[in-house]
Amino acid sequence: MATTSTRSRLILTAAGAATVLALSVTGCTTVTPGVAMAGDRGPCTHVDAPMLDVPAASDTEPAMRIPQPRGWEPDAELADVDASIRLALSTTDENAVGVLVQRVGDADAQTIFDDFHTGLMESFEKDGLHPDLTRTAGTLCGLPSERITVAGAGVSMGDGVNSMPDGPETTLLVAAESGGDTYLIAMVQTIDPDNASQQRDAETILTGFEVLPVAASTQT
Repeated sequence: MATTSTRSRLILTAAGAATVLALSVTGCTTVTPGVAMAGDRGPCTHVDAPMLDVPAASDTEPAMRIPQPRGWEPDAELADVDASIRLALSTTDENAVGVLVQRVGDADAQTIFDDFHTGLMESFEKDGLHPDLTRTAGTLCGLPSERITVAGAGVSMGDGVNSMPDGPETTLLVAAESGGDTYLIAMVQTIDPDNASQQRDAETILTGFEVLPVAASTQT
């Protein structure tokens, strides 16, 4: 099962996503919709691992699938720490992945990512932490994405939220217009930096994660 420190990091990431929602960003939607609808894996990167469906909270949320390497199992306790967490996976040696989803106001993808980054930094600073963050733009399944890497600080101010994992933490952000709504998907990983096998698993999960927007309803 995941440790308290790992759960705390996911809680802070969820807080960052909630801040994005609270900002209620407005404007013309320029988030690039996915080429594929649910069930079509065409634009996504295929990896050599079983795929696990991520539960959706509504009919308009994108369909999501996550690679499940051997030894990674669903963690109900970790998934229950925040309502925005749709699925969590963990290993017996303290590695964890959580998928979070928030419906956000209409905005371009870069604004959504910038607001998330701001919320994440505010969450860290609130707990007296000042980690180095690296942002890398990309695409996932034809959708705009960004990776945020938090350098392992080795900093601990207690056993609760005021602590950082020793190794780097990566958050993958994806912005998607789905079912007539705009969503921010955040997948956060906390991985043992000294475990090469788990590092390979982490990259498989990041690379093979699938976000497939659903078509907007034509019903009136």
